[in-house]
This record gives sequence, C-alpha cells and structure tokens, in this order.
Amino acid sequence: MGEALRSITIVGGGTAGWLAAAFLNQFCQSKDAKHRLKITLIESPTIPIVGVGEASLPGMVFLLNQLGISEAEFFEKTDATFKVAAQFINWNHDEKGQPIEFLNILNSPGHIDGHPLADYFVTFDPARNAPDAGLAYARAFSPVTEIVRNNLAPRGPGEPEFSGEVGYTYHFDATKLAAFLRELATGRGVKHILDDVDEVNLDERGFVKSLSLREKGDFPVDLVVDCTGFRGSIVQKALGEPFQSYSDHLLNDRAAVMQIPHKDPNVIAPTTLATGFSAGWNFNIPLTTRVGTGYVFSSRFLSDDEAIDELLAFYGDQAKDAEPRIIPIRTGRVRNAWVKNCVALGLSGGFIEPLEATAIFMTDLGVRWLQHYLPTQDFEPELAAAYNRQVSRVYEEVRDFIQAHYHLNNRQDTEYWRVAREEMKLSDRLKENLKLWENVTPESIDLDTSFLFSSPVYTLLLVAKGFYQKHRLARASMLNRAAYERHRAAMHKARPEQLAGLISHAEFLKTGGKKPVNPFAGFGAQGEAPAFGAASTRIKLQTRPKRPPQQKRRKRR
Repeated sequence: MGEALRSITIVGGGTAGWLAAAFLNQFCQSKDAKHRLKITLIESPTIPIVGVGEASLPGMVFLLNQLGISEAEFFEKTDATFKVAAQFINWNHDEKGQPIEFLNILNSPGHIDGHPLADYFVTFDPARNAPDAGLAYARAFSPVTEIVRNNLAPRGPGEPEFSGEVGYTYHFDATKLAAFLRELATGRGVKHILDDVDEVNLDERGFVKSLSLREKGDFPVDLVVDCTGFRGSIVQKALGEPFQSYSDHLLNDRAAVMQIPHKDPNVIAPTTLATGFSAGWNFNIPLTTRVGTGYVFSSRFLSDDEAIDELLAFYGDQAKDAEPRIIPIRTGRVRNAWVKNCVALGLSGGFIEPLEATAIFMTDLGVRWLQHYLPTQDFEPELAAAYNRQVSRVYEEVRDFIQAHYHLNNRQDTEYWRVAREEMKLSDRLKENLKLWENVTPESIDLDTSFLFSSPVYTLLLVAKGFYQKHRLARASMLNRAAYERHRAAMHKARPEQLAGLISHAEFLKTGGKKPVNPFAGFGAQGEAPAFGAASTRIKLQTRPKRPPQQKRRKRR
C-alpha cells in the first residue's frame, strides 16, 4: 500500500469547488498532526462563476448540519429561502387543453395494511382520474399542498433548526453560497490562491504533475480536483477524457437567465416553480431579496432572441429592467470522472439540466464518494474504477427521471413537446419500467439506483401525469376500500394540527424564524394576554386530510 496523500488541489471556485474544499478538509484529515492533508483551492480572479439563483435537494440539509453550519447563518449569508416542493405548471394539459399543476414533494407516503398507499389511491380515490390527481395524491399523505397554497414556512417560529412538519431543502444565491463556503473553508485551514492556471503539466504516465500558475509559477500536485465548470480544463482538455452527450435523450441546450424583483415581497413561495413554455420551461427561484429565473429551451425550436422575448413577455413589468443572458448547456457527462490523478466534480464532470435541481447534490455525492475511495499516492486503479461506476450510475438515474417528465407529457400545442414525447431515445431501463408500471406502482426493486430519485417520487410523477387513468393494477383485488376510507378520514382529522403554528414564509424569513416575545406575558388572570406576534401573521387555512394520529410528528435531522 502506498503512502498517504500529502495534498489535494482543487482548481476552480464556485459552489462545487468550495463545497469540495470544505467537505474534504473536514472529513479527510488525519488525526496525526504530522500527516495533515494540505487542501488548496486555486481560483481564477478573471473567470466569473455561473449563478442566477439555485435550488437544492434534501441532502443539502444534511450537509449543512454535518458541516456544523447553523441554518440562521446560512439564510443570512446566502439570501436563502425554504423549498418544500418543486411545483410544475403547464407540463401536461387536461381534456380542454388547460394547464395541469402538480408537485414533487419531499415526503414519503407510507403503506396501508402492507400495501403502498399509491395502490389504494389509484384504485379507490375519487380524484384518481381528475386533472389534479397529482395534488390529490400528495394531499393523501402530506400537508405540503396546503403549505404551498398558503405560502407558509415548513416549521413554526422558535422550532429547532433542521426540524419541521414536512421535508424541505433550500433556495439560495449561488454566488453568495460560494462566498459563504469559501469563508467557512478558509477559516478552517483551506489555502486559497487567486491565480490563473495557464498550463497543466503531465508526467511520463500521463498524470498531472504540476500546474503552471500565471503569477506564482509551478505548483506541484498529488490529487487534483477539476471544478473548472463547463470548460473541464483538466479532465477534458489536458487529459483528453471524452464527453458522452445525452442530446439524443434530452432536447434542451440553452438557457436565457436573469434576475428580477419580487412581484410582492410579502409573498414568497416555498417552491421552485417550473412552468412549461413553448420550447422548454421557465424556472422561478424565490430568494429573500429577488427572484432568479430563466428559460431552459432547445435551439432546435427557438432562437436566442425568440426565447428572450418569450421570457420577458411572460413576466411583463416585473422584468422591465432585466437583461437576460444566454448560457449554452451541454447535457451529458465525461466518460470517466476520475482519470489518472484527477477527479472532476460539478459541471466539469457533466450536467443534465436544471430541472429537479440535481447539480449541487450530485457534487455533494461526488465528494462523499471521493472521501470513501480516497487513494494513496499509488492511485489504486480499483478505487478509481469503483468511483467511476457510481458516477455513471447516478448520471443515468438522473437522466432517466428528468426525461420521464418530458416523455410523459401530453401537450399538443407545439412541436417541441411532441418531439420530446415521441422522438427522443429512452434508456432500456426506463422503457422496461414504464411497461412494468402499467401493472404495479413503482417499488425500489424496480430501480437500478435511487441515489436521488426513489420509487415514491416516480409514483408522484406517474399519478400527476395521468398514467394510471388508463391502467388497472394487477393486485387491485387485494385492497380493502374501507381501509383507505379510514386512512382518508384520519388524514382529514389530523391535518389542522399539522398546520398549526405555521406562519407565512415571508414573515418567517423576516424574523429569522424566532419565536415572538409577548410583552403582555404575566399580565391578567391566569397569565392571559392579548394576541400578539405570530398570531398576527397567521393565515386562515383551507385544510385538507392529515396523517393518522398514531404517527408522530416527524423531526428532520
């Protein structure tokens, strides 16, 4: 076995670079001070990072907690807001051609008498064939639809950080997140070099030997992490690793992006909004101070100018001062993310598209896997091979789930949506599963991997897309209608308690989630006091079903 690594050099800042730096510095250090691993991040002072706004998946909650970052500080430093769901509008139409809305939420539905709740819903629920079946199914096991409808925060004032009534993650300013992680990492010992890498020098084996920095000259490396974004300066350009395109699966190759003010700063949605346009979709990511938005589209169907015009027209006066910029998108991944002594993370390793906010979580996974497979100075090939297998599997998983959104659309109004549904290549696994799921609802055994997207998430998508309006489950005769009716009644009864104490998302962000102090406390008989603080910001809710009383309120960690 070779000697331990002496150093890890990360090239490129941004979210990917600084996330990697903070994580590796925290979790790859030797307990022996004499063998401390030197972590260095080299960042160009002339190349800006890509950032309009950003959304994440639930792993971000775990990451912050693991790194010892308080939510309050994170929210303050990154203009963060809560995200309890991805909200889809106009990806499918009803029989009259009107847009359908559905949510991808972060809670799991559970079972009734050993059978998935989804089986009962698609067999017995009165709303199973309705245009809003996706929302009805979500309401059957979660209060998220009410939270979204009323623009609430997922936890009440004064409740502990990383807790809440429902699963959540975050929206944040990507540029400010990178700066926050930089401050964290450098404060914990990561060395930061502002310089341009002019040359990548290889040794006789083809390994990266050193980097030629414009100002500081030759910089030797052990393990180098490529976080140079779409350029892939080391893994693709210097090491020549080929790129495997997903353009035969996914149409979108451009994005027009911009920043706009809130339409009403007193109303901040706790969702990432994805609205279908004529040749792609619009993302809307609400931050505390502004909105990050853009049009992810296909140049096969629209020019850049046409896309910008459609985007600006959609927002009207809200975007009157905006100047959209175009970002090229190349969907796919490098054949191997780990090549020689270089590991590509973030955009340098690949990209699917912004839908479902997978980019940062895939970086998080990548750096965790690097920690697990961290080599010695011998750079054991078995470790690289195992790492590359995992990366390949997660990209294929994400590609298939993203493509399912497009393939299952029923829009007839533009050629883009027809081509996305009928002409794009599907993986063998996705084709097999779609046939399989005509008879059963998705289960974990159907999926090769579920790093990001589990079987319940697929079920939500299928129900929302009307998939089960045409199919009857093979095991429908095993189900008891009365058991489902009892479940529905229990949900309805318990829902008000689930929503009790929640205030508006905007108000929660303004107060930092602190429990208001009642200055009248202690006055009057029995300590009674006039309504004050949080009570003044409570919203009258339209309540719907709730989880059974025997289930305890779930606390996130």
